[in-house]
Amino acid sequence: MKTASSFAQYDGGPCAAAIGMFDGLHAGHRALIARAEEEARGLGAPLVVVTYETHPLSVLRPEIAPKPLMTVEEKLDALERLGVDWAIVCPFTRELAATPAEAFLRDLCKGLSPRVLCAGYNHTFGQGGRGDAALIQRMAGELGYRAVILPPVEKDGAPVSSSRIRALLAAGETEAARRLY
Repeated sequence: MKTASSFAQYDGGPCAAAIGMFDGLHAGHRALIARAEEEARGLGAPLVVVTYETHPLSVLRPEIAPKPLMTVEEKLDALERLGVDWAIVCPFTRELAATPAEAFLRDLCKGLSPRVLCAGYNHTFGQGGRGDAALIQRMAGELGYRAVILPPVEKDGAPVSSSRIRALLAAGETEAARRLY
């Protein structure tokens, strides 16, 4: 697996991309990446994952930032085991946080040329978190990709999420947290 820290460093050609924080690579993340991999293989194109070096709150509101579920190195190892061809690990900075969501998508498309862009139903990005699944879908025609938005993956009667895993771990329910992977 190749890695880069910006869209401009990518040189793999048109791709299928999955975008998200991917903290912990739980069952929901794995479903999203599996769908992007299916799209990539169907296109004969590389599978690219776009993620962030740190949780956005660690820059924007460090006093309430969640503890990471895995290090960047652990995330990269897991992504490689999942068959990812390229990982774009964007440093999360105040400048990135101030980028309008539309500009972020245009930059992503200029650098990666995705034919398919996959995201979770609740992924947000761009200034003020204004970018979302609806924006990804709305800009698909203009930017030349097909949007694939995945619904939540549910286990034990509720959506799988990193927040849910953290809450279970904080309550000492490690086996329940483990089931969400």
